[in-house]
Amino acid sequence: MFGRPTVLYRVAACLLATATAVFIGGTAVATAAQQAGSALITIKATELEPSPNPSLAFNSMAQAMGLFAKHGLALELGPKLGGGGPARVQAIVTDTTDVATSDIISVLGGIYSGAKIKILLVMTPYGDEEVWGRNQYKTLKDAVGQPWAVASLGGAQRFNAQMTVEGMGFKSDAFQWVAISGADGPRLEAIDTGRTQLASLSHLGAALAEAKGFTKQVHILVAHTAKHTPPVPRLVVVAKADWIKSHEAAAADYVEMMLDAGRQWENSAKSWVDPAQKIYANSGLNGQQLRAAWQQFRDGGYFTINGGVNFAATQKIMDLFFTLRNESPNQYLAKPADVYDTGPLQIALDKMGVVKGTPGLPDNPDWYKGKGLAAQ
Repeated sequence: MFGRPTVLYRVAACLLATATAVFIGGTAVATAAQQAGSALITIKATELEPSPNPSLAFNSMAQAMGLFAKHGLALELGPKLGGGGPARVQAIVTDTTDVATSDIISVLGGIYSGAKIKILLVMTPYGDEEVWGRNQYKTLKDAVGQPWAVASLGGAQRFNAQMTVEGMGFKSDAFQWVAISGADGPRLEAIDTGRTQLASLSHLGAALAEAKGFTKQVHILVAHTAKHTPPVPRLVVVAKADWIKSHEAAAADYVEMMLDAGRQWENSAKSWVDPAQKIYANSGLNGQQLRAAWQQFRDGGYFTINGGVNFAATQKIMDLFFTLRNESPNQYLAKPADVYDTGPLQIALDKMGVVKGTPGLPDNPDWYKGKGLAAQ
């Protein structure tokens, strides 16, 4: 996992004032690698899914872009786990990995149960996806009362779908929520066979379905759920609280690297398509199809550019979390600040500033008082 500090590290730390550094506002700031005498610092990172899906495999995408080395880090991929977000939380708790991509609901559940874990940053500030239905439904209103496939009844996709229908003027119980676990394939199959009439799908899953001719009986009813919801901090990077505190410099470098990646993905199709083709070579999608998927992600505010941490949005997710679980705040989880360690993100934003993203879908760090848009 994370390399132990060496004698060279301690010497470099003592000589930091005269070592190579980046100066921000008159203060010397060095990467962990610079403090370690330019040796790359290894971070063990576990992806959300075993498959190299470029919309979820954020570490593999950043590695394919050369960003780990650029920011003084070396990637060691963690275990290829099944079990979704809860398995990633467990991997963090048991020190199987340094950081992991999970869904925010799994992390909330872990914190609520007393796990000493924190979110470093949010990779998808809006969690944008698509809603598909059988061809007889021309609009979502036509399908009121019908069964709707989501990954689980208590997970992030259900929360996102419920916020979407409420944002479109429907009641949360206007549809029958049906748990169809797994990736997009099983949910697409559920509506194709008539087991459900609606399903939530990722943009990449929808693109794959269309490319392989699996959409003859179904079509898009909602192209962007993000257009109908507040910010939804959905996919997050989580770590142990004491790991963050004992490796703050490396954690800040890691967060800065992910912001670097997210900003490149936001601003350039090529920056996302090229690494996607490298890690997802046998997907069946060509460059043009991947570019079309990138456009969907970008139009839905999918990419993190300011770290995705928004306390107001998190409070709404927490309110829904407690409502659906029929539970109340406790000593571990009562306010958004209980969910995050914003120290590394603060360091990264102080250095990089806050920037604009997708028009109408801002990644607004409402907790941040440093330089940039949030300070204005």
